Amino acid sequence: MRPAFLSPLITEELVGSKYAKLKQPFFYYSAILKQTISVPANFICDYESVPIFKATSKRAGVIHDYLCRIDSDPVVTKQVAATVYAEAQQVRDHLVCKSKPMLIWRALLCLIKTSVVRIAPGYFHKHLVFDDLEKFK
Repeated sequence: MRPAFLSPLITEELVGSKYAKLKQPFFYYSAILKQTISVPANFICDYESVPIFKATSKRAGVIHDYLCRIDSDPVVTKQVAATVYAEAQQVRDHLVCKSKPMLIWRALLCLIKTSVVRIAPGYFHKHLVFDDLEKFK
C-alpha cells in the first residue's frame, strides 16, 4: 500500500500559544512503517517548528510531532520519525504540486526540513502523547 493521509486534519488553535489541539483523530498510512499511524483527538502539537520553513506541511508536522513522543504507537527512533516525516511531506507535495519546478522546489524544502529534524536537539522523547499545554512551556 502507498503512503497516504486517511483523514482530514481538524485542529483548534490554542489561544496565546504556537500550539494546536486535534479536534478529532488523524490517520496516516506509512509505507515505511507498514502500518497506519493514529494520532488521537486532543493531541497537542506545533505542526512544524523548523523556523525558516514553518508550517509548509502541517499534516506531516503532526505525524512527526506524534512519533517524537515517548509513548507514541509505534515507538520509533529519532531517525525513523524523520524518515516518516519526509515520506508524509512527499505525499502532501504530490497532492498539491501541479508543476515539475514546484515539485523540485518542494523536494529541496523536504530535504532541508528533514535534515534539520534529524539533528535538532532537545525535543525527541521529551513529552507524552497526552501532555497538556503547560508541559510545553
